[in-house]
Amino acid sequence: MIIFNVELLGDDARSHGPWATLAGARDALRALRDTGEVLGPVRVEVAPGTYRLVTPVTFGPEDSHTTYAAAGAEVIFDGGIVVAGWSEIVHESRRAWVVDLPEVAKGELNLRSLFVDGVRRPRARRPKFSPDAQGVHKTFRIGEIRFPERRKLFDGDNAFRPIPGDVEAWPSLPHAEVVLLHYWVDTRLTRPQRDPNTGWITFARRSVFNLYESFNPLLARYYIDNLFEALEDPGEWYVDQTSGRLTYLPLPDEDLANVRITIPVVNQFLVIRGEGFNRGGDVGDPYGARLVEGLEFEGFTFRHADWYPPFGQMLAHDQLQSEVQDMPMGSAPQAAAHVPSVIDFIYARNCRLHDNTIELTGFGGVAFGAGCRDCVCTYNGLLDLGGGGVRVGGAELDGPIADRTGHISVEDNTIRRLGRVFLQSIGVLLMHAFDCKVRHNEIANTCYTGISCGWAWGYRETISRNNLIEGNWIHDICEGVLSDNGGIYLLGVQPGTVVRGNRISHVTCADYGGWGIYPDEGSSHLVIEQNWIHDTQSTAVAFHYGRENIVRDNVFVRVGDGMVGVGRGEGHIVASVFHNVMAGPSPALYSAAYRGDIRESILADANLMAFPGGEIPNSTHSDFRTDVPHQVTWDEWRASGQDRLSVVADPGMTETRNNLVFAPDSPALALGFRPYDWSTCGPRPKPMAD
Repeated sequence: MIIFNVELLGDDARSHGPWATLAGARDALRALRDTGEVLGPVRVEVAPGTYRLVTPVTFGPEDSHTTYAAAGAEVIFDGGIVVAGWSEIVHESRRAWVVDLPEVAKGELNLRSLFVDGVRRPRARRPKFSPDAQGVHKTFRIGEIRFPERRKLFDGDNAFRPIPGDVEAWPSLPHAEVVLLHYWVDTRLTRPQRDPNTGWITFARRSVFNLYESFNPLLARYYIDNLFEALEDPGEWYVDQTSGRLTYLPLPDEDLANVRITIPVVNQFLVIRGEGFNRGGDVGDPYGARLVEGLEFEGFTFRHADWYPPFGQMLAHDQLQSEVQDMPMGSAPQAAAHVPSVIDFIYARNCRLHDNTIELTGFGGVAFGAGCRDCVCTYNGLLDLGGGGVRVGGAELDGPIADRTGHISVEDNTIRRLGRVFLQSIGVLLMHAFDCKVRHNEIANTCYTGISCGWAWGYRETISRNNLIEGNWIHDICEGVLSDNGGIYLLGVQPGTVVRGNRISHVTCADYGGWGIYPDEGSSHLVIEQNWIHDTQSTAVAFHYGRENIVRDNVFVRVGDGMVGVGRGEGHIVASVFHNVMAGPSPALYSAAYRGDIRESILADANLMAFPGGEIPNSTHSDFRTDVPHQVTWDEWRASGQDRLSVVADPGMTETRNNLVFAPDSPALALGFRPYDWSTCGPRPKPMAD
């Protein structure tokens, strides 16, 4: 391998010709390869420093078999610029700093993010919502909608009337965005127009779903983002896109002499893009694709990127349920699937991201899209992202074979503080992917789900199969922002998929959800084993409907609603539930929701029950049901043929800070329970360098 030791152009470095930028190094290597001066793999080692990115750097098939690596101390690729030239003024009796940005006034920069000393600052908004447990309840609620009779999910709209007093005829309102929080999505409704006579507000985009909170009579929550008249609290800011005037209200201890205020000028850092089927050039791939192969990035920090509100798109399944609409949507139907990533791989093979930090972005972190295979994302820090952490997925079963995505490893990453802009974002999302490994990641502080795998509703055959989700530490999930969520969410038929040895805790929801593991519509052929689920708002494992799943050797402790639940029973066994430890307190043992009898929906046996006082809670059916009993006692449950070999006893387990330890004489072990070493959950120590 040829190694180039290069010093790119940093803040305090001098230019070294074509190697002065990352794009320059790429172009220089292309030239050397074109002339035959360089053959085979190349390693480019980058000297410590900060390197400015003013546009995303793109790589194609001609850049294959190249490793870009940090050569020592911190190497930063920064997509932002530090703003100078501030003046201090008084704004509405408050201390404020202002600066004029000509590039904004000229329309060259649509500024949506601002960072002060490495901390994301919120645009002026009302109420003062923030995507965390403290600010989640600071929202308005819609007062009236046009079509209250429409209750189907995809009956979205672009108008509502606020509760009187919540929204006024502010001059900056047409430049604001209304952000809806309902069901499992956030929706950005742009260009609000208020009718002064009726008070109704219309928008240039529509919501995906109807304007209810969820499946209850409450209307949706919302807040108003980017409103100049809401510029009130220290830490908030606003930019006038016409004049270019940026106004920031500093915190009490901030001084112009000792803070760095950064605005991003890029939306993405790296775009690695091959070509799909037979779109030009010589091809060696059996499906006619020109691939990026063997491209690696190691040891860098990518920092400061902005965002824009992308149009949502109906997924194929949703299109069947939705009438044709002539207005763009303000979000995707689920999981922020419409949001780009700041490092984006398409038609890539054997590529690698290792030991990088990606932080302070407007979009998501990393995406392995259509046609990606055998790629690796390991030991990266994905921190304070506007979108999700890692997204993996390509074509569905009926899509082009060349666009299928699989054999991707997402391991030992630290993924924290997600969805700071796009609230429905997910830590690791596998949508239409196969033979992938999601192992030993830490995922925390999301506004929706931790890990999602699947993406085809119902019982149709899918691409999703043989995925392994193991050893992840998933905690502080959703924080009450959205609903219909879980620590791990699974969807559709997935033969060979195993969810093993994960620690999941502190999963909450806004209205319903907050489950530990949530196999949704049609989830089938899953093995859910050796997971430790504790302190969740709702059920440890909650099936919507499915078949032929296995739930074994798990530990459920202090969970709400029940240990295992089924939303819709269909007259067949949804899951076999064997060799689990179920430790209370919990208000129910097993539970069923809107259809079916829980006694006929699962097959449970050889479990160990441990509840305060030794009294087993009832299994339950929803209160509105009249076809089944609302409460099923432990004796009635066993008389129905369930849990006949199960034992009520102290499990002999000790709960430590990061593990559960079972005594050698534990009755759980005697029943056949197999524990896992949960102290290994989350990122493992980095392997020693060669």
